[in-house]
Amino acid sequence: MRVFGLNLEVFFLVRYAKPLAYGWHYSEAKAMAHLKKVQQFHSLEGEVIKSGDLEAWLEENLNLVVLGEGVFKIPDFHYKNRKVYEEITAIPRGQTRTYSQVAAKGGVNFPQLLITLLRNPFQILIPCHRLLTKRGGLMGFYPLGKEVKAMLLEREGAEWSGK
Repeated sequence: MRVFGLNLEVFFLVRYAKPLAYGWHYSEAKAMAHLKKVQQFHSLEGEVIKSGDLEAWLEENLNLVVLGEGVFKIPDFHYKNRKVYEEITAIPRGQTRTYSQVAAKGGVNFPQLLITLLRNPFQILIPCHRLLTKRGGLMGFYPLGKEVKAMLLEREGAEWSGK
């Protein structure tokens, strides 16, 4: 899949023909490993597939969230620390919050927040790239890297100290 100039391998976890999560990376093996970690963390059951139709769905939604005014609706399944993901989806395009702000509003401590972000079932759609350190800097962006996080923030017109 090519999105925002990146060539990514994507696997989807589906249940009842609806995506529950996806894992992506520059290599198939790492994309699958990422999805398996997400699946285990959230105790999600479903079928793992590659799908051109779901890639089109993902690209459309990514463009809405990053380039438009869209807000992703988290599927109605149980996700561990769902409140964190809801807080993140409430951050408007082009704006940022700190990790500690989201941890407090999401009702988790900082280490729990970080593992929840690492296991984001819909990376970018649940826009964890909008989270910055207290000093306004970038922290990691697993599995795609800080460069992708910076590129997404630039596309959204966000301000941060490393810009």
